[in-house]
Amino acid sequence: MKNTTITVRGLRTHIQEWGDPSNPTIFMLHGWMDCGATYQYMAKYLEQDFHLVAPDLRGFGETEHAPGYWFPDYLADLEVILDHYAPNESVQLVGHSMGGNIVTMYAGLRPERVGKVLILEALGLAPTEPSEAPEKYRRWMNEILSEEPSKVYPTAQMLRMSIYAGNPTLPSDKIDDLVTMWGRPFGDYGALQLKADHKHRYANPVRYNFDDVLEIWKQVQAKVGLVMADKSWMFRRFGKSGRIEQAKDVLRIADENYWVVNEAAHMLHIEQPEQTADTVKAFFS
Repeated sequence: MKNTTITVRGLRTHIQEWGDPSNPTIFMLHGWMDCGATYQYMAKYLEQDFHLVAPDLRGFGETEHAPGYWFPDYLADLEVILDHYAPNESVQLVGHSMGGNIVTMYAGLRPERVGKVLILEALGLAPTEPSEAPEKYRRWMNEILSEEPSKVYPTAQMLRMSIYAGNPTLPSDKIDDLVTMWGRPFGDYGALQLKADHKHRYANPVRYNFDDVLEIWKQVQAKVGLVMADKSWMFRRFGKSGRIEQAKDVLRIADENYWVVNEAAHMLHIEQPEQTADTVKAFFS
């Protein structure tokens, strides 16, 4: 793995790369509270055939923290990264969870720029209600004014337990890896602080409007693939609500470009990297 740092809209941005740059490049965006390094498990199966570029998005991993975080910033950041590595070229994108929502919207906003998009467990967010607005705005004000720092865990084992609580199906050795990928030493007594900026956890006061997202999806011209995980809450929720079929229709996802990874929850790229990498090979080859 090669580690690179570039400046993206004023922020020092850390980027992981695998494979030969002369091979076809795939840009891989991680999800919320994750980092680009977790694509290393898939890279093992892909780096012989592809050049993989996985940035740590603003305020995650080793990338510099920002004063605040708004979803459109990720779209502009992505364009700067693409212009750095592949100026004036048609690009291939993979995104997991939040990263999947970023790459799909980017493909609709810059349809001439994107050739293929593979979405891993990402189909927009659940709708919100106007009645939620007053409390969300109050929470955001209280949180942003508190300037609370990222959480500190007194021991590595306590961070490990926290990761396990949120991801109980991940193998033990992968959780051990995540302690290092998601945490950094704090102080002199073995404590760890999360690398991700705590401001990512603040309430978002702006109402999420899926109708806006649908209109952007309709502008996508790229070939789109979708990968879900059979034990994921998202697969269950969006399967039941009809969101999966709606996305396949709006994004023109062919049956041969839709996969369900077996024995995996939401973090399928970590839990079942070989199966997930096989979908990348099938889609981009």
